[in-house]
Amino acid sequence: MNESKQIIEAALFVSGKPLNVEELAKVCVSGNLGLIRRCVEELAKEYENRTSSIVIQKTDDGYIMRVKGDLERKLMHLIPETDIPAPILKILALIAYEQPIKQSDVIKERGNRAYKYIRFLRKQGLVEGKRCGRTRILTITPKFRDYFHIEDLKGFVKKSNI
Repeated sequence: MNESKQIIEAALFVSGKPLNVEELAKVCVSGNLGLIRRCVEELAKEYENRTSSIVIQKTDDGYIMRVKGDLERKLMHLIPETDIPAPILKILALIAYEQPIKQSDVIKERGNRAYKYIRFLRKQGLVEGKRCGRTRILTITPKFRDYFHIEDLKGFVKKSNI
């Protein structure tokens, strides 16, 4: 395995989040985006061909290394807790359940500190906010579903009218 592929494999292993080609190029010896893309695709095929319990998947945000879906369900109890602090998770849960929800309603319910938490969630790409007058309408993003391994939101999210 060439050095770029080894670095890409290691980067995907340690990151725990999707890495795009540009991010992978920054850590590789070669900054050639085409070469990096080819290397990560070759790695994904190698994992697939050896019937590994690990897969490299392409997502909207880049490439991620994870346990195959059927095994993931058996191993969920071993996965460490999320790296999102509990107060922020509470805000995220409120947004996910009530979406679309006015930011002003979140602030009324959870207090002014929620502004900072919402900013964090938007920066992480888990929540998006569209301007609506003096507030924002908050909804979850596809990255939220990917992060929490939620394929279908039916029965999970309450739809309200704003």
